[in-house]
This record gives sequence, C-alpha cells and structure tokens, in this order.
Amino acid sequence: MATFLLIYTATAHASVCMSKDGAVTACHETTDQKSHASFIQPAIETLCKQTGIALSSIDAIAISIGPGSYTGLRVGMATAKGIAYALGKPLIGINTLQIIAAAAKHKYPNHDSAICALLDARRMEVFTGIYAHSLEPLTTSTALILDPLSFKNELDKEPILFVGDGAEKFKTICEHPNARFDTSITYGASDMLALTKNAFALADFLDLAYSEPLYIKAFHDTRKA
Repeated sequence: MATFLLIYTATAHASVCMSKDGAVTACHETTDQKSHASFIQPAIETLCKQTGIALSSIDAIAISIGPGSYTGLRVGMATAKGIAYALGKPLIGINTLQIIAAAAKHKYPNHDSAICALLDARRMEVFTGIYAHSLEPLTTSTALILDPLSFKNELDKEPILFVGDGAEKFKTICEHPNARFDTSITYGASDMLALTKNAFALADFLDLAYSEPLYIKAFHDTRKA
C-alpha cells in the first residue's frame, strides 16, 4: 500500500503526519499559528527520522488546500509544492471543510445524515460546506454570514451535525430541532488519510505550476493604513 506525507496548516492547529499501509504511523503538531513556517520543515524531518521513512520513498504529499488561514495555507502549499517538485511526487489537495467532516465521521461512525463543517471567518461569518456521511459534498464550499435561518432548507429535510470552530457561533442563534452540535471535535493531518487514499486511487492530483490555496474570499488586512 501507499505511503503518504500529510500536511495540515489551515488553522491555528497545524500538524504533519506520515502514513504507511493505510495507517498513520506518526504525527507532530503545534497550536501556535504564528509558528507554522518554523514548525513544518523540522517536523517533517523529525517524522522521517522517527518512522525510518525517507521522503524519497513516499508515494504522494497531501495538503489542506483551504479554506482557512491565509498565512497557514500559503506556508503549507509552498512547502508541499517544494517537496513534490524536488522529489517528482504527486500533490493532493484536500478541502479543509471535508477534513473537518472526516473528523466528525470518525467520532460518530453511526451518524447517517449530513455533516456541516463551519470554519470561523471573523464576526458572524464562516466558511461552510455540507457533506454526506460518505463525505461526498452536498454543497459547494462558501463563505456565509450566519443568521437564525441559515441552513433552514437543509435542516427541514434531515438532522444535520454541525462541527468545526465556527459551530459555536451558529449554536447560539439556531433553534431548529434538527440541528445537532459538537464543538469539541479536533481535526488535523491524521483526518486527511482516508480522503488522500481516495484521491490517490483516482489520480486526482494538483498541477504544481498552477494550483493555489482555496481562499474562497479575498484577504482582509486589519492593519491600519
């Protein structure tokens, strides 16, 4: 089976994992968003030493492509592209919202209805996407300003589990009886493995020359002019 390097830098929690033969063999992580650039390369080097897996022997690199932190996404993409180009390995991009949904599926394997991933995007805005329990996307990833009637059409059809660091915002204003919430789920590189395996089997690879992070919305600079 394949060996993958998994890189997650989309949020404040960054992590890298090595997987082999369908299982995660080792992971390293940091919760300091300002240290992503200094964390990622040493963490990958440590993983290789810890697992005895040389980067030259991996089959593909997977990266959290976005949405998420602009700086984190750029750092992760630049690192993944550099390794992929230098080693001639394919690069796989995994949607951050789908990664969050995968973490929820792992925690709730018997949950058989939709999962809505909500990623904080300042104030009452979130990045969001709804996924079937199979992790197939039911909606496109989008930026949304939450209000009490958000997702009403979807909630009228079935119970939905809302997860991610933006779920707490919606929990405070949503009164729909079909809404379920879990704001404690954590997510990172280890939750990318199943999605990476599927993409690798389908040869769903990024173009190294033209691929870029999935920002969804324009950069917002809070610095004063």
